[in-house]
Amino acid sequence: MYQWRKFDFFEEKKSRIPEEIEGKIECCSSGRGKIVLGCYDGTVSLLDRGRQLLYSFPAHSSSVLYLQQLKQRNFLVTVGEDEQISLQQSGTCLKVFDLAKMQDEGSSTSSPECVQILRVFTNQFPEAKITSFLVLEEAPPIIFIAIGLDNGCIYCIQGDMARERIKRFKLQVDYAHSNEDHSPINGLGFRVDGQAFKLFAVTPISVSSFDLKTQPPRGQTLDQIGSSDSSVAMTDRLELIIGRSEAVYFYEVDGRGPCWAFEGEKKFVVWFRGYLLCVIADQRTGKNTFNIYDLKNHLIAHSLAVKEVSHMLCEWGNIILIMEDKSTLFIVEKDMESKLDMLFKKNLYSVAINLVQNQQADAAATAEVLRKYGDHLYSKQNYDEAMSQYIHTIGYLEPSFVIQKFLDAQRIYNLTNYLEKLHEKGLAAKDHTTLLLNCYGKLVKLG
Repeated sequence: MYQWRKFDFFEEKKSRIPEEIEGKIECCSSGRGKIVLGCYDGTVSLLDRGRQLLYSFPAHSSSVLYLQQLKQRNFLVTVGEDEQISLQQSGTCLKVFDLAKMQDEGSSTSSPECVQILRVFTNQFPEAKITSFLVLEEAPPIIFIAIGLDNGCIYCIQGDMARERIKRFKLQVDYAHSNEDHSPINGLGFRVDGQAFKLFAVTPISVSSFDLKTQPPRGQTLDQIGSSDSSVAMTDRLELIIGRSEAVYFYEVDGRGPCWAFEGEKKFVVWFRGYLLCVIADQRTGKNTFNIYDLKNHLIAHSLAVKEVSHMLCEWGNIILIMEDKSTLFIVEKDMESKLDMLFKKNLYSVAINLVQNQQADAAATAEVLRKYGDHLYSKQNYDEAMSQYIHTIGYLEPSFVIQKFLDAQRIYNLTNYLEKLHEKGLAAKDHTTLLLNCYGKLVKLG
């Protein structure tokens, strides 16, 4: 099996959730420079970058089950338990809060304005256990809310929530190829690509997609193997990621794509700035490991043993792990210079080149890495490969540096190649032309 090289491209900072937050944390979200926590007692708390409590407010009379902080508008969408109106009607409510509008501002009981309350379950939408929740911001003020249930249904709410201009409908995962009557929706993912608008749905026995542009939405089964965990995410390239015990799988709109084999139960899967983040439980020891995978360069950018993780978030360019005991880890990526120094010390120049190119460093920074790789190859007397690196630095590295090296080594063929490339790029001086003509003369004599 392929052995992943491990590096420490990230560093950790330990902290704790403020003591004022006493209830069990049921759910969390992040965005717009804050962390939002939903607790078992119905309270929602907001933290700033310094992990200090901004304020708390009672969002629901009982538990907050799910929540999501929107990015384009300063809205918070929550699902939680409230008081039942009658024995026949569930108390599960969806609420939308405008965090830019505070009621009783400045007082100890200040809370954001609730602009909408909806009963999740009605006669048309029968009650079931909620197993997943996701909100997509379409063109503001339109939002699309998907609520996955344990019976294979997805309840959808779409529209301008604040103005009550909404439509509701439900989707059902197809179980025609299975012996199961229904199976819980463990994960959801939106894919908006141009005019295409898809919703992925993951159950323990299937991966499906729904085309939300068609009326009614058309469902398609992409795979007859799903995931029993909630380890589902979307990449920035709009691929669905699913973590299973044997591997992590990627899905496009037409079916399963590549997979990466790392064993262990995937408790969390998140995509962050081109990295795959996984919390993996070893099935033999029960211990948890947090890994940051750079799939392009086939390396583990960071790895550490962790306690029981309850939530994973990304905000402020950081990765945030919240543990069951309310301790936290803020994991911060090191700067490019530090990462390159680690690679240079191990002579991993090809990895360094890929790293600067993948992270879209400027051309001058890339040329400096190529120059160091060329110097390394030159010191090993691998002149042909060294010259191929130096040629890529033309326009950034002073030509005399390269010319002198290859004059000293009496490598006329390599030097001629370099001077020709200088001329092709229109960067040759008069002295370079004279030297090139001299090289041609020596090559004739050698020939």
